[in-house]
Amino acid sequence: MCIRDRQYNVKTYNDVNEMLDNEEIDAVSIATPDAFHMDPALAAIRHGKPILVEKPLATTSEDAKKILAEAEKYNVRVAVDYHKRWDPAAINVRNELQNEESGAPIRGYMCMDDIIDVPTEWFNWADKSSPVHFLGTHCYDQVRWYMGCEVEEVYAVGTKKVLKARGVDTYDSIQATLKMENGCYWTVENSWILPKGFAKNNDGRTQILCENAMFRIDSQNRGVEIYNNSKLRTPNSYFILNNCGRPSGFGIEPINDFIYCLQNDLPFIADGNDGLQAELIAEAVHESLEKGVAVKLKRD
Repeated sequence: MCIRDRQYNVKTYNDVNEMLDNEEIDAVSIATPDAFHMDPALAAIRHGKPILVEKPLATTSEDAKKILAEAEKYNVRVAVDYHKRWDPAAINVRNELQNEESGAPIRGYMCMDDIIDVPTEWFNWADKSSPVHFLGTHCYDQVRWYMGCEVEEVYAVGTKKVLKARGVDTYDSIQATLKMENGCYWTVENSWILPKGFAKNNDGRTQILCENAMFRIDSQNRGVEIYNNSKLRTPNSYFILNNCGRPSGFGIEPINDFIYCLQNDLPFIADGNDGLQAELIAEAVHESLEKGVAVKLKRD
């Protein structure tokens, strides 16, 4: 019995097909590293199991389309864990955006950044991902969700310096301008090189200007400050909390909601197509980075 078997009182497998063949499973949650979602997703789909895939659905649109095509073939449902859709602050802003009194959106800004420990110490696969695939995908999905329409065109710039010097061949920071179908323009910034001393493992801010309203979200300081002799900490009290041994928060809700939707035959809040659309944006951002030009999104 391995350590995880004892720690969590579950049986573990090194082969997903062996697990699917041997266990009575109703649904599958996939949380492998970013670039390795497709194989376990296809395995679960071919066993007829609905899947919840940790964002991004895939790191190429080709892989994303393969997952969705196989799901259609086997009549299997696909959800994607874009947990920001369950963030109470984000829900509040989305509801206000749908209020006619707010008027049409004019411009938007969103940043989501991680501390440098994430690509250098937490993961050994950061070179197979990027700030776009790890963080930007959240932003692109949330912008689509806020706006209720698709991205038409992107232009992006980025920097490879800090991480490359540490032997991790990926971007430090990427800034993208998104042109929406509704005429709104968004600036989205993502990096994963914030200093170790930052008060939280990540930072995030949003500002949306409309004809008659403006909205701001500060996802860095959610209202709790903790001081000790070394640093200030600002934990996210809404993400994942241990409440008397029971996990709660918007980091947990996508899993609960996935099960609820399966039990009640309801549409997912974030489905496979949402995952594909976010990946198409991410791919266009990377293409713009490489070519140095604006890129129009290509959709089938």
